[in-house]
Amino acid sequence: MWNYSLILPDFIILFTFLVYYFAHPRLPIKLNRRFLFILIVNIITITSDVVSSLALENASYFSSCALRVFNTIFFFFFILRSLCFFLFIEDVLDLHSKRKSLLSLIKHLVFIFSELIAFSNFFFDTIFSISATCIYTRGSFYNLIYICAFYYLALAFLQILFHRKKVASPLFVALLSFNLVLSVGYIFRILFPQYLVMNFFALLSIIIIFITFENPIYFLSSKTKAFNKSALHAILKEYECKRSPLVLAFVIRNYNELREIYSPAQMDRGISLISLFLMKKYPRLLLFYLRDGRFVLMGQDNSKSDKIRESDKIREEISMRFSHGWRAGSDVDLYLEPKFVQFADGIDFSNSKKISSALFAAFKEAENLESVNILITDETLKGIEETTRIKRAVEYAVENNSVEMFLQPLMDSKDYKLAGAEALARIRDEKGNLIPPGLFIPIAEKNGRINSMGEQMFEKACEFIHNHDIAKMGISWINVNLSPIQFLRPDLNKRFSQILEKYKVPAEKIHLEITEESMIDYALLQKQIQSMRSSGFQFVLDDYGSGYSNVSRLKRCPFINVKLDMEIVRDYFNAPDKILPTMVQTFKQMNFTVTAEGVETLEMVESMKNIGCDFLQGYYFSKPLPAEEFAKKYGIQ
Repeated sequence: MWNYSLILPDFIILFTFLVYYFAHPRLPIKLNRRFLFILIVNIITITSDVVSSLALENASYFSSCALRVFNTIFFFFFILRSLCFFLFIEDVLDLHSKRKSLLSLIKHLVFIFSELIAFSNFFFDTIFSISATCIYTRGSFYNLIYICAFYYLALAFLQILFHRKKVASPLFVALLSFNLVLSVGYIFRILFPQYLVMNFFALLSIIIIFITFENPIYFLSSKTKAFNKSALHAILKEYECKRSPLVLAFVIRNYNELREIYSPAQMDRGISLISLFLMKKYPRLLLFYLRDGRFVLMGQDNSKSDKIRESDKIREEISMRFSHGWRAGSDVDLYLEPKFVQFADGIDFSNSKKISSALFAAFKEAENLESVNILITDETLKGIEETTRIKRAVEYAVENNSVEMFLQPLMDSKDYKLAGAEALARIRDEKGNLIPPGLFIPIAEKNGRINSMGEQMFEKACEFIHNHDIAKMGISWINVNLSPIQFLRPDLNKRFSQILEKYKVPAEKIHLEITEESMIDYALLQKQIQSMRSSGFQFVLDDYGSGYSNVSRLKRCPFINVKLDMEIVRDYFNAPDKILPTMVQTFKQMNFTVTAEGVETLEMVESMKNIGCDFLQGYYFSKPLPAEEFAKKYGIQ
């Protein structure tokens, strides 16, 4: 009556997955528990399908009551399987909420109603009927199992499409694929009821889930048996602090240098030994290895005393073990020093991104400090939150072309009249307040937005020159800053030249400021400057004295102006000596004009004028002003 040819392979593969699941380290996260539940439900569903089908084929050996029980159990798990796959999708998309929505209520009502109908078959002929002579026939509610299944599939497709931005493209395709496979399986079951084929399609969906989401290799470090960075993000994402968490991290001091000294093979052996020690010593804790000598232990804090935290005790034990060498070979002992990172009491772990950012920031700090213990506090998390807020502001400003151009005047030291201006980038937060450039510029450089931001500033400066009579203001040029990252672009000359052409602005009206950081790669500096000078651009060296000052290299660079960093200007004003005046005269003999930044008082202005500075810039004359406000203030000249 029924074809069982696919059942045995289904069983073998499902049990293989089950064995594989328990044979490898698994994160105690909801997604893994859901996958295990899917495996168990599918095994029970296939078993009950075979048992009920065989019982019906051999009805003479069973009572009608037994046949009714076998088939009712099958339909119960058949319906449950539909829900399991849908809930797995919700876990992947992270759609669970503490507040129960109407949609969530309807979802469970459909399941409960369907299961009640299935259970009612113990007493009534709803989904199927068993006659007194043990003849099986479909009941009036039989198609409810398909209605329920396609309801969950339709809901799943809607959720996947609506929340597609929550997952990467390969995961999005995988979610669509295994739902499509399930849909085909249900259609085949409707068309070919004599074949027990639905279980095969469910198995195909499980294989897709395993390959994409559940392969433990994705969450394990290749050098150790510890979990990796992806696993740490996954466990933090759903960490629930019902009890105080224990999080202890450490990084091996000077790891990369030691890797060169001891050799990569020996350091890898040492890392494996450290991992093995930690897993054996603390089996109840999860161990993560995050590369570059970074380890994290995580679990629940079982401290019995408020005075002695368990993490402190573990830290002391690990320090004691590190006081001895790690045998990485027959005659090689690695002597390593751990630098610890701990969380202060009462830290809120509900925001996984903030906790993860704080942890990696602390690792970086530990690598650069002599301290052997760094404590992450609420202030640390507030700093992370502030950085995140600024990142959002940078993203919004760049994507919406809302980086504002402020202008600060450059005054001629001879008559204190306006000679030029410097274009300065400004962005605002969600409340409209200006964010200091010292906060957003480093973030824009790290996340790669500085290129777009710098190009916006260059274009806004060109637009300003196009729309205003800068000669009437007394301005001969506007300085635009180039970050070291932006200066690396090989197409910088082409892009800037196109913008100049767009606004019909002569290249000599824009002076490009670069800092001493850009001079580290001298060959690239020369190549880029020569390329852009051929298009008419002129260059200014900004913040001289704040970095790698080198007069001999300046002599070979075609700068037209050198801007003295405000710190050396202040230092000279507070304690005059012969160094700065000599330096200014040297620049002038090299045919550079000199600008003093940060002049804030009349005394500083006169002091910089007396030592020979050609231009002056600072709050004494004006703070940076919004472009249009600057135009109104100086447009009458």
